Amino acid sequence: MGIPELIEQLAAPEMEARQAAGAALVAAGAAAVGPVLAVLCNEASPVYWGDPASVLRRIGDPAFDPVLDVILSTGTEEVRRRARWTFGGIEVSDLTRYAEVLAHPDSSIRDTAAFVLQNAGSAALPLAPALVPLLTDADEDVCQRAVWAFAGIGPGVIPLLRRVRRSTAPQRRQALTALAEVGGWDALDTADQRLVERLIAVKLRDEKPASMHLCGGWYALPTKDQGAVLEAFGLSDAMPVTMRLGESAWNSDHHGGTLGHEHGRCSRTYVSPVLDGWTLVFGDPPGSAHSASAETESGRRQYIRRRCAELSGVFGAAHWYGESCGDGWTAWCIAEHGRIIRCYDVFEPEDQVGNGHAAEDGYQLPHEDGGFPEGWVDGIDVSDTAVLEERYEQVKRDFAIPDVCHAADIAGRLSVDPSELDERTSVLGHGVLALTACGRRYGTPRGALHI
Repeated sequence: MGIPELIEQLAAPEMEARQAAGAALVAAGAAAVGPVLAVLCNEASPVYWGDPASVLRRIGDPAFDPVLDVILSTGTEEVRRRARWTFGGIEVSDLTRYAEVLAHPDSSIRDTAAFVLQNAGSAALPLAPALVPLLTDADEDVCQRAVWAFAGIGPGVIPLLRRVRRSTAPQRRQALTALAEVGGWDALDTADQRLVERLIAVKLRDEKPASMHLCGGWYALPTKDQGAVLEAFGLSDAMPVTMRLGESAWNSDHHGGTLGHEHGRCSRTYVSPVLDGWTLVFGDPPGSAHSASAETESGRRQYIRRRCAELSGVFGAAHWYGESCGDGWTAWCIAEHGRIIRCYDVFEPEDQVGNGHAAEDGYQLPHEDGGFPEGWVDGIDVSDTAVLEERYEQVKRDFAIPDVCHAADIAGRLSVDPSELDERTSVLGHGVLALTACGRRYGTPRGALHI
């Protein structure tokens, strides 16, 4: 079967036929590049564009320059998009092909080449010096891609980035960010660690409380004794941090803490300054992180209840709150003098402890029926968020439907709502980042943080 027939077979309804045609075109090598590329660029072709793209990627070296030429062509944006995707995965015999285009005038090609080296991991280590100029690229997306590429290549780039830090290169500042992204605090040499500590000390002098992005769990304790809090949680190596840095660490660990090592989410904890008389503890302690199996969160819930009861025996009261920025999850647990008095989890409402709490008065629990009448959105364009919001509020007023409460609402009534911190919040002392048992054993998570 010739190349034209094989290309025609790429549109076959049977997956096996398309796969067989693709394999034969890959075997044809350089001779197939032109015809397959023509199909990729033909937006009217019955062949799904991903199939010729995959063939070109697997053909490898012979496809490199022709695909690059399409990216630089005057074709449609859709054609160039297809070509960029194809270019980002060509199975070249030598990664140097990609390193050679890191200085290309087209920013999308520089970005894609860096992306390839990022995905190549340690195999791209010999080419890492070519990424350094991209740290100060004119395109901010390319600068960020270079940082991610260093992180993808791994710890082997640390000596290179440290040399950049000690040089007069214009990339010195960005190299610090890249070092943190590669290996966190531990990747910084002593001079840079002292530099960061001094910067934190300066910013601590006049930092003002600000609203926190809530995603994850935190404890609230009615105490001003930070040392007692550190002891209660088994924390050590406490480092003074700004509130912004503490929040950044918490969010970084929660959303991507397994990058670097599997204990990234439970290696450190942010302990806040005293906020309106309460000390907040953000993070997922090892006992909590290790108690939840892949199948159920019941182990985590039991751990949190046990810890709240224990902590309330020490501090008189202990609250735990949980919020998700993605799936609507919210939960809270309230303990006083060694006893759990209220627990609620929107995903497990049948597992509540207590018959409500005074802090929930006037609210509707998230799992309860909203009480909205059938057809309440009839006659409006539900894609118009402003109109939908107006109708929603009107129906709530007309039918006396209470607001739904979340953990932050309960925290605001009982202790401190971190999402409502502002200049009116009383602040005593400063926050710290401290290591858990996992942090002491496995090190800190990687990732650049906001100071």
